[in-house]
Amino acid sequence: MLERIKELLAATPPHITGKTVGHHVILDIVGEEVHYWSPQLNFRVEDDEDAPGRAIVAGLIGPRPAVWTLFMFVYFSIGVIGFFLTSYGISRYMVEDSSLAIYGLPLAAIIMLTAYQAGRFGERLGSDQVDMLKQFVREAVGPDQIGID
Repeated sequence: MLERIKELLAATPPHITGKTVGHHVILDIVGEEVHYWSPQLNFRVEDDEDAPGRAIVAGLIGPRPAVWTLFMFVYFSIGVIGFFLTSYGISRYMVEDSSLAIYGLPLAAIIMLTAYQAGRFGERLGSDQVDMLKQFVREAVGPDQIGID
């Protein structure tokens, strides 16, 4: 099956590119259709030990690594800042002094929800490209052997 995937990679449409590393396959969207929210498909093909002659295909469709990194940085930074602001605000409150820093945690939660909604928006922008990548896998494996949701 991996040989069939390599043959299809050689004949991919101009807006999809891919590479194989061992049993691992990475597909990307390229060209004019690529945008910040374009997905990437990573999957591996392994022989099925329970059924000789068959293969197991397992993978993940998601954002490119730069997008993952950005969102993890945003969540981590806002979480840490919100925690320390709230801690400072609570300590000021405990010594009977007022501080607006006590609202750091609710503000951080609102910013994180905004980032989450931005991610969901990006997911909708890349949905057509996700379907293109799924179709490539269907063609590589065969329509009667796979069910991708």
